[in-house]
Amino acid sequence: RDLHSFPTRRSSDLATLAGSVAPAAAQKTDTAADVQAVSTALNTFYKAAKKPDVGDLVGRWERLTATDQPPALPPMIGFLASYFEKNPQEVDRVAGHRFGRKGQTVVLISLEAAGNEAAAQRIARKWRWSDAEVAKLGEIKPLAQLIPAGPSDLDTLWGAAFSTGDPAYVRKIYNFYAAIANDPSVEFGDIVRVIEARRSSNLNSLRGISERYSPEMAQKLVFAASAIWSLMANALAHPFVKAELDRIEKEAGSTNAAKAMVALRQPQ
Repeated sequence: RDLHSFPTRRSSDLATLAGSVAPAAAQKTDTAADVQAVSTALNTFYKAAKKPDVGDLVGRWERLTATDQPPALPPMIGFLASYFEKNPQEVDRVAGHRFGRKGQTVVLISLEAAGNEAAAQRIARKWRWSDAEVAKLGEIKPLAQLIPAGPSDLDTLWGAAFSTGDPAYVRKIYNFYAAIANDPSVEFGDIVRVIEARRSSNLNSLRGISERYSPEMAQKLVFAASAIWSLMANALAHPFVKAELDRIEKEAGSTNAAKAMVALRQPQ
């Protein structure tokens, strides 16, 4: 995944906090070049020799119509929250940019997620947010407390990983996958089958899986497959992700989760 909910909110709830972020007038169409440029800047931020100005990056992200959709919020929140955690001295410089409602929202929620409630409330009042809106910000829990429960949370962690290059976020994503893959009720190889079906676009091969599990567990298998798929894909492009997966293989090589990952990492 290139770059979705915090412990207290789904991505749709974040959009509610933001208000209506999509303009009422006819929307412009993003160019592929604009979308790719912002995506690349976010995904390679941790290793960029000359890092882009974060306030400017938020402004570019805000201007994309694609980021009007709720699923676009959590990855950016993960990115900014981890940035603010590591660089608290940069908060006011970032907040000094002229953002619209969407940009303000992602900055304020990220400050709360970074554990900097005082700055979030101070800047929200500077931006003339109402007391009720400021109170809602206090419901956001810190990024450090995020325990992933689905794809939205995984995207939040990827945003944080690409902001910092910190393998701790990679480990959290793997642990989410492993908790499902190592569940005694999960038949070894089923997650591999889900991924192979995705690779081949042959969904008929999943019929047996859907018959063996409850709808809830079947959904968990799909989430786990999404997690390990994203880990493998990002390991190809990001050395710190590959290094963490290599460490995990050595530490947990006898578990079903690690054995499945080893099988999936083999050249196709």
